[in-house]
Amino acid sequence: MEHLLLDVFINFAIIAILIAIAPIIAKASAIPIVVVEMCLGCVGLYFGIFHASESFVIMAKVGFLFLMFLCGMEVDLRGFQNLGKTFLRNVIVYFVVLYGISVGVVLVFGLNKIFIAAFPVMSLGMIMTLIKDYGKDKRWLELALRVGVIGEVVSIAALTLISGFYHYGNSLKLYENLAVLCIFILAIVGLFWVFKLLFWWLPNLKLFIMPYNDLSNQDIRFVMMLFIVLVALVLFLDLEPALGAFLAGMIVAIFFSYKHELVHKLNDVGFGFFVPLFFIFVGSTLDLDLIVQNPFYIVHGAYIALGMITIRLIAANVAFAKFFKSPKALTLFALSDSMPLTFLVATAKIASDWHAITQDVYYAFILAAMIEGVVFSIAIKLLYTLWKPRKPGAKAIDEAGEPSPKSSQQSQ
Repeated sequence: MEHLLLDVFINFAIIAILIAIAPIIAKASAIPIVVVEMCLGCVGLYFGIFHASESFVIMAKVGFLFLMFLCGMEVDLRGFQNLGKTFLRNVIVYFVVLYGISVGVVLVFGLNKIFIAAFPVMSLGMIMTLIKDYGKDKRWLELALRVGVIGEVVSIAALTLISGFYHYGNSLKLYENLAVLCIFILAIVGLFWVFKLLFWWLPNLKLFIMPYNDLSNQDIRFVMMLFIVLVALVLFLDLEPALGAFLAGMIVAIFFSYKHELVHKLNDVGFGFFVPLFFIFVGSTLDLDLIVQNPFYIVHGAYIALGMITIRLIAANVAFAKFFKSPKALTLFALSDSMPLTFLVATAKIASDWHAITQDVYYAFILAAMIEGVVFSIAIKLLYTLWKPRKPGAKAIDEAGEPSPKSSQQSQ
């Protein structure tokens, strides 16, 4: 028993070292840290630096669920009320075009049905990284963030439906499962309204659950309880566990947004260990020998990345052409919206777990995520830095292709 425990801890100690050096490599190479973590996982297992084990798989699944929880914390449904009907209508058009083209491409080329969900999938991870680099005041990034929030909700719903479809197939059990899902969602919505009224009548109840001056880490205890209970509940209902983790994060974002330090603490823990552990695990599922011997995996990954940016460019031109005054700004928006590294990997992992895709398709998805993370970030940087102002005497144009505040004031 002690020998087994020693082996587990030595394995995790090596993985922890890889997690610790990943940010250093990412900064030195200017490669997105998610891509670095997957590369370390791939190389580490290939050279026998660490080995695969049941405990590693379980911890990686916990890391994935914690990632879904953190993604849920980035979604504040109350903010949707301030977006306006025109914007929401354009967003609906954007998603209809995205999914419509995806369905068309799958039917025309006879692709696996998983591509219907994979092509339009979205995630806020890389968008948040871009905001740190370029600032939230850029119009293309502001739009990417707003669309990404809605897209992330749609993506988690799509992942849940995919999981149910591949679990049960086109059978009566599938529709029973979907009915359970609808009842569960309605119950959650009902509880949202109940607690909204409860907290409105008893505002101090929030402070009782999560006090400001908390010396016992009561906020962390409550959040972890909420996270584990909701994941356990959806597992009991035979639904996708990612849904429970995502909803737990949304509850925290909606009702306890005043606990700013809580968000920072959870992000530090999640992105400091659990999330990198998941991506190192994903990288470890790639066979480096197989990829080197079969370069068509990389080609197929490039095709997927090209397909994802193409449908976004088309959808953006249809839905948001009037929103931007420059085609470059629209291109920046499409590029920033085309790097759903976390959710693309999650889609591939869920489909692979249910044997819905072959190993070839799984490899193509993971490599597509890596290609997007590297190539699209470089493309954004090049477009951003090579932005040229208009001729002398015209209004100054900022990097987002919109009149800068200073030039607008001067023209007035």
